Amino acid sequence: MLPAERRQRLIDWMTTNVAATNHELARILNTSISTVRRDLDYLASQGLVRRTHGGAVSIRRLATWEPTTDVARQTAIEEKRAIAIEAAKRIEPHQSILIDTGSTLHIFAQVVAELTVPLTVVTSDVLVASTLSNRPHVKLVVPGGSCRDGAFTLLGEPGLSFLKDLHCDQLFLVTQAVDTNCASDTSMDLVNLKRTMINAAQRVTLMVDSSKFGGRAIYRVADIEQIDEIITDNGIAPDELQRMLDAGVTVTCADVDSNAGE
Repeated sequence: MLPAERRQRLIDWMTTNVAATNHELARILNTSISTVRRDLDYLASQGLVRRTHGGAVSIRRLATWEPTTDVARQTAIEEKRAIAIEAAKRIEPHQSILIDTGSTLHIFAQVVAELTVPLTVVTSDVLVASTLSNRPHVKLVVPGGSCRDGAFTLLGEPGLSFLKDLHCDQLFLVTQAVDTNCASDTSMDLVNLKRTMINAAQRVTLMVDSSKFGGRAIYRVADIEQIDEIITDNGIAPDELQRMLDAGVTVTCADVDSNAGE
């Protein structure tokens, strides 16, 4: 197979499936992992895909695009774990923290579950709640609501009203996209939940892997000035990182390789 033909097959596959690992693509194309890596590096240099640790994701094309829960939980796992480990360093004893909903925060909950410092945790994600239930150091609060189809998120009342009366120390937030202007997402119901959490928190930390930069989803979650820190992985494109820094955004890049074996 000619390189151009192989790369076109990669583009076609990524357009349909959104994300893949090097091993998976090598099997599909019946070629070596090193060849797949070179092809993905080339496609990334052309702005057609974004590399992740051990694979790639397609560049966002539509403002309403959102991966399914299953796809999200299988994408950029090493990056999300590195981000989660870094974010947990911000937690102090006896704090009250809000944990948003999403695959990155499912991994974050696993990290928080292994801590020993006393915490009050408020979350509207039933998988996060399950991970943190019956942990001696965690006082768990679940505001309630109706579970979103195909996800673990509790939306609407009575959760929103409950959150409006809270004042927590920190919020750990995720969104589908972020640029120098705002963080954004694809569902108005989710956005309402996230905005309410932002208003209930003294400090907001946005946890997004490097594939989320440079695009914008349809609904604004928060102006970039409302976010105190962004934690991402070290796969972020240098020009994207520089744009964020030039805009005065505090960005911490977690080292994927150093956390991959933890």
